[in-house]
Amino acid sequence: MTFQDTAAPSSANYLTRIALDQQEQDWQMRPCNVLFNVFFPLKGVRQICKAQLRVLEISEGGLRATTRRRSVPDHFYISIGDNQYQVACAVAERQQDGLDIRFLQDLPSSFIDVVASLEDPFALLEEIRPALYGLEGLAN
Repeated sequence: MTFQDTAAPSSANYLTRIALDQQEQDWQMRPCNVLFNVFFPLKGVRQICKAQLRVLEISEGGLRATTRRRSVPDHFYISIGDNQYQVACAVAERQQDGLDIRFLQDLPSSFIDVVASLEDPFALLEEIRPALYGLEGLAN
């Protein structure tokens, strides 16, 4: 299944509309089982909250995931590695069993291929070597 099959027709927030409008490619979803840390502000910017996503499928344009945390907002950042690389995201659709999420910028295919092939779900929670993950020159 592709993201265009499940995209919400419209959204009130401009960041979500940007994410959906930038989804011009018909990226192929790849099954995976990895965890990503996510960060988002609470109470304005006075408090930063951390949660985890279990990624079930991923493509260059977004992912499908589940989380135990019910209060994940419509806009957040995924942290890859030990906060080495951040990806801005918008929730495109909320379902009872998970979230359809769009990246505000497409990720490199080489990175997506590596993520889909990982057998250790915790591999991206600790410090990574960007060259091994196709993120050379992109990590902080």
